[in-house]
Amino acid sequence: MAKFSLNSYMNFKHNKINLYYLTIVTILCTISYLYGAYNHSIRGGQTTRTSVVSDKKINICTDNNSTKVENLLDFQPHHQGSDPPSTAAREVHLPPCDLNYTDYTPCEDAKRSLRFPRDRLIYRERHCPEKDELIKCRVPAPYGYTVPFRWPESRDFAWYNNAPYKHLTEEKKKQNWIHFEGDRFRFPGGGTMFPNGADKYIDDIGKLINLEDGSIRTAIDTGCGVASFGAYLLSRDILTVSFAPRDTHIAQVQFALERGVPALIGVLASIRLPYPSRAFDMAHCSRCLIPWGLNDGLYLMEVDRVLRPGGYWVLSGPPINWEGHWKGWERTKEDLKAEQDKIEAVAKSLCWKKLVQSGDIAIWQKPSNHIHCKATRKVIKQPRFCPAKDYDIAW
Repeated sequence: MAKFSLNSYMNFKHNKINLYYLTIVTILCTISYLYGAYNHSIRGGQTTRTSVVSDKKINICTDNNSTKVENLLDFQPHHQGSDPPSTAAREVHLPPCDLNYTDYTPCEDAKRSLRFPRDRLIYRERHCPEKDELIKCRVPAPYGYTVPFRWPESRDFAWYNNAPYKHLTEEKKKQNWIHFEGDRFRFPGGGTMFPNGADKYIDDIGKLINLEDGSIRTAIDTGCGVASFGAYLLSRDILTVSFAPRDTHIAQVQFALERGVPALIGVLASIRLPYPSRAFDMAHCSRCLIPWGLNDGLYLMEVDRVLRPGGYWVLSGPPINWEGHWKGWERTKEDLKAEQDKIEAVAKSLCWKKLVQSGDIAIWQKPSNHIHCKATRKVIKQPRFCPAKDYDIAW
C-alpha cells in the first residue's frame, strides 16, 4: 500500500513539472509576439506616406526622398450615349392601311382562304400569307372606336362603333344573342340552345354536375357564338376560352373580345387546337355544328387530349334529344339517331362514361386514367394509343 502511494506521488510531481514548462513556454511565446508587433509598428512609423491625387495618379513619398507613381483604379463610365429625343418613340415607321383593312386578320383572310380545300373545313383554318403577300402597314381601328366597357359591365354591353355589324341582331333576334340599342349592343345572354339566357342554362348544367366545388375552374367553348356561355361562366369564377371560325357570323369573336371574354378565331378541322394537353376541366358544345362522329372520331379525340383526367364534355343541340326536335331541325329521325350512335360509339372507345342525359343536355366524363382502356385496346385495337410521352404530338 505504501509502495502504491509513493508511485502516485511521483506521477503527480512529474505532471506538475510538465505544467510549469507549458506555462513558461506560453508566456515566452506571447512576449515574443508582442515584441515583434511593437517593433514592426515602430519601423512603419518611420515611413511617411503622403498620397497626392492628381487626375488618375498617386505620388507616394518615402523616407529616402524617392517618389513612386502608381495609377488609380478608375470607376467612372466612359461610354455614355446621349438620351434619345422625346419624339423618337412616336415616330411613324409604317403608314396606316387603307380603311377597308379595318377587319383584316392576316392569317384569317376570308378571300385568301378560298384557295384552300373545303374538305374538313381546311379553308377555315389559319393560313398565314407568304413573304411576298405581307402587307406592311398599320391596320386602322374602326371609325369612332371607343375604349370598351369595363368588367362586369362589359359582359352585357359593347360599343357599336367598336364592332359595327348588325347582321347578328337580325339573324339571331329570336334567340336573344345580341340587341342593338342606340350607340351600343346589349347581350341578353341568349344562345341557340338557351334562348332564355346563359345563366339559366348554366344552372341546368349545375344540377347535373357540380360547378361550385372548385373542381371545374377552366373550360373551353367550341363554336362560341358571341361567347355568352363563357361570359356567364366567368361571372362564376370559371375561366372559359372560347373559339369560333370566321364564317357568316363575321364578328362573333370580336364581340367576345369586346365583352372581355378570352376568345380566338379557330376551328376543329385538320390540325389540333393551340392548347396543351389536359388544360381544361370542361369542354362545351352547344349546337356548334362540329361533326363529332366523323373522321374516326378525330375531333372527340382532340377534346380528350385537352381535357384533364376526370374532365367533362357537355353537349347540347343536335343530335341530343332528337326525338323532340327532329322536325324543327329539318332532319330525319334515322339521320339524327345514326349521328348520336356514332358519338356514343366514339365516346365509348375513349372509355368515357356517359353520366347523364337530361332534356337537351348530355354529359360525358373522361376517365381518371386509361389503364383499363389499354387492356381493351389489345382486343379492339381502335383507336390506338400513342407510344410517345409527349401527348401534344398526337396530330
